[in-house]
Amino acid sequence: MTTQTADYTRSLIEASLDPLVTIAPDGKITDVNAATESITGCSRTELIGTDFSNYFTDPEKARDGYQEVFREGQVRDYPLELRHRDGRVASVLYNASVYRDEKGAVVGVFAAARDITGRKQAEDALQRATAYTRSLIEASLDPLVTIAPNGKITDVNAATESITGRSRQELIGTDFCGYFTFPEKAREGYQQVFREGLVRDYPLELRQRDGRVTSVLYNASVYRDEEGEVVGVFAAARDITERKLAEERIRQQSREILELSTPVMQVWEGVVAVPLIGCLDSQRTQQFMERLLDRIVETNSPVALVDIMGVPTIDTQTAQHLIETITAVRLLGAQVVLTGVRPAIAQTLVHLGIDLSGITTRSSMAAGLLVALDLLKLQVVKKSDTR
Repeated sequence: MTTQTADYTRSLIEASLDPLVTIAPDGKITDVNAATESITGCSRTELIGTDFSNYFTDPEKARDGYQEVFREGQVRDYPLELRHRDGRVASVLYNASVYRDEKGAVVGVFAAARDITGRKQAEDALQRATAYTRSLIEASLDPLVTIAPNGKITDVNAATESITGRSRQELIGTDFCGYFTFPEKAREGYQQVFREGLVRDYPLELRQRDGRVTSVLYNASVYRDEEGEVVGVFAAARDITERKLAEERIRQQSREILELSTPVMQVWEGVVAVPLIGCLDSQRTQQFMERLLDRIVETNSPVALVDIMGVPTIDTQTAQHLIETITAVRLLGAQVVLTGVRPAIAQTLVHLGIDLSGITTRSSMAAGLLVALDLLKLQVVKKSDTR
């Protein structure tokens, strides 16, 4: 090799920004470039003749690497961590191949290292961020799911596995709608999110593998890529089974209280009585009317006493409810006596223009009972003293 050729070759080696090194079959360094001096903190003179493996955090792995090159002829992207003299560590990927003499005999390994410390740090940071995000998702007690625009599930957390009775592997790639009692409603829900950006408290019933059904409310919104394009829906379900059971218990209790507050009693053969206590709203009036009509038919009573002594105030709506009830009773062929009409109530009814001219009214239940007995052509007679 001429001096000019040798100088040219050397200039090319030194021009490389990647650390370059040649290694003899015994693992000793035979040459390096300036980039290798920089990444190790050692001069060319210090490096040549020393063991290549000694400059790495894992010498055995480094040794395995160059020995593989001698066996196989090359390696690509062989990962190592190179230690600087001051203790700093650089992540590198080595590409290496054997080189030969003029007779074709292998005389060493030529290795080029690519410093990927920055990339490795970015990958580690991304991995940590991903792990952190995953830990937050898994920490949620609410079932979480991501849905692609075609309706396929792309990810779930452990809570979703639990509530469906299916593993993450089973769920991913399947149709989100397939796990609900009303698939079409589920489809309409996530499609609404894609159209409008979000939904709140969207009610669905989720069916588990064993057939059990769980009532849930979904809150969902779209999520986007780095360019701001919508790529899917992120949905969180809140299990409201216990809440629905509690609400049903409250409704049942309300019905029971309503029944207790609107008793229909048979006070005489042919006479039923309803003492109303408290305000009359539409729901209570409807139940009061149904129970009164049923009791009239059940007892075959031609007279009904409706006592409003316990009704605190009368307004137009309350009066209308009473008139509707009286009309319904009359359609059954029975007569109504309205009792408990206090002076204040009477004045209010007059002020409201409520026409009660066709309705028999009395101030007390006792007076109303006498009217009822009279309508039945019965008379109360005091027993004579036989002594």
